[in-house]
Amino acid sequence: MYKAVFVDIDGTLVDAKKNISEETKLVLKNARDNGIEVVLCSGRCRRSVQDLRKVCSVSRYVISANGAEIYDCETEEVLYQCALESEICQRLWEMAMQKNMLIKLDFGLGRIINQTERMRYYEMELQEDICTFLNKNAIRQISLSSEHDAQIEEAKKQIAQNPNNAIVNEFFEHHNGKKFHYIHCANKNVSKGNAMTGLCKYLKIDLKNVVAIGDDINDISMIKMAGLGVAMGNSSDEIKEIADKITTTNEENGVARVLEKLREE
Repeated sequence: MYKAVFVDIDGTLVDAKKNISEETKLVLKNARDNGIEVVLCSGRCRRSVQDLRKVCSVSRYVISANGAEIYDCETEEVLYQCALESEICQRLWEMAMQKNMLIKLDFGLGRIINQTERMRYYEMELQEDICTFLNKNAIRQISLSSEHDAQIEEAKKQIAQNPNNAIVNEFFEHHNGKKFHYIHCANKNVSKGNAMTGLCKYLKIDLKNVVAIGDDINDISMIKMAGLGVAMGNSSDEIKEIADKITTTNEENGVARVLEKLREE
């Protein structure tokens, strides 16, 4: 009997328009009502994950910033956080400002961003000197983006100078007809799998009784560690190869499909 389900958000729980279908909401609610802990596990910052949690009304605990933070939404308590060193945060921020790259720093509830024209509702503009901000806030994750691969490669070299840093995700997105290269940087100990393991230990749930569902490289650790690792139908072959099961795509309610099948077994 599975006791917890860890669900990625983008490319997994939500469709291309970033919506959760009513069918998927109902299946998640049924899982919760049957005593299964449903945990949203994302590369997004906490506020974005929390707001999506309110839409499906199922998850007490949320994992954000690719595993750098675990948050209890009922007690409003940070159960775990793993921060980056201020030095790399400042260095990458200054590099991004100099080269006109997009940079975002997750500091718990929200994130600061340097390009206000691409700001989302849960992001904010830096209102003080970056050193002052970093002295007051622990940074869970850095997101960097550029149209130019050479700039991203330079950022990777900066990150690699300290063995405590790691690239936890890398992908491409299109904005206004342009292709942007993204990387996420966090502490080397950060992964969705480690956060899942830590929360399960806290909840006294054996990993063999856990389902993890995802679609991208930042989901590999939790898919491998869970008792049942599920890849979405829209996942790459790399993700599908390491999964125990493959469900349908995020446009075809893949999360609902796999949970319904588990209930029938």
